[in-house]
Parts: sequence; C-alpha cells; structure tokens
Amino acid sequence: MPSNEQHNIAVVQCFIDQAVNGHDPSVIDETWSDDLIWQGGSLGTYAGKPAFKEAFAANATSAWSNMNLEIHEIIATGDKVVLRFTNSGTNTGPFMGNPPTGKHAKWLGIGIYTLRDGHITQGWFVEDILSILTQLNLLPTPD
Repeated sequence: MPSNEQHNIAVVQCFIDQAVNGHDPSVIDETWSDDLIWQGGSLGTYAGKPAFKEAFAANATSAWSNMNLEIHEIIATGDKVVLRFTNSGTNTGPFMGNPPTGKHAKWLGIGIYTLRDGHITQGWFVEDILSILTQLNLLPTPD
C-alpha cells in the first residue's frame, strides 16, 4: 500500500499531467477540493473550484497554447507536496491585461500543494513573471 506522501504525489502528478500538460480542465474536479484556495502571487488568489476553473481556463488554456510544465524536483512530507519546475508555452491569448504576442516563453516556478482526504486543498505558487514579461517584450523600455 502506498504511503500518504506517495498518494499525495500521485494526485499532484495527475493534475500536472492531465490538466496542465494534457489541457484537460475536467481533472480539476478529481484532484482539487471544492473549498480550494489557489494563491499565485502576481497571478492572483482564487477561492473555490468555480473561480479556480475560470482562472485556469484564462491562464493555462486561453493565454497559452501548448503549455508544458516540466517537473525537476518533487519533495513530499505529511500533507505537503513541493514542486520545482519549468513551465513553457506560446502566448496566444490575453495575459495579465496584455494582448497576445505569439511569442514562446519558458520560465521557472515553485509550487507548494497541501492535500486533505486525497484532494488538493491549497496551492501556493511563485513563478518568474518578470522572465515571462521580458520574453514577451511586454516591459516598458527606458526612454
């Protein structure tokens, strides 16, 4: 029988593989709790599954085509799973109030997931937004 940590890793891995990389947001229903809290720093905070699904659709499927999250390291202890990752995609929809650029970007991130009863209840994320904006040429240039 798998340990609690192994089970938690499997739930998070399922979300990444099927929702983020597989572009199937229906997996959110299987992997996240109804009372979830998603805290994404510059990308905002969302409480509850409906708000998270809307944000996921806007950022992971509308703003970016062919989004791919590559996990470099997974650490699990108790009810926490931590990922160190590289994310990438082509900006084909509005992102952070900017029109699509058609440019490809690749950036680093860290995610901390908290699980309860086999579902993700909370996610804290730090992603290198400055790198994204730089690669998309969305930063103002000095005069």
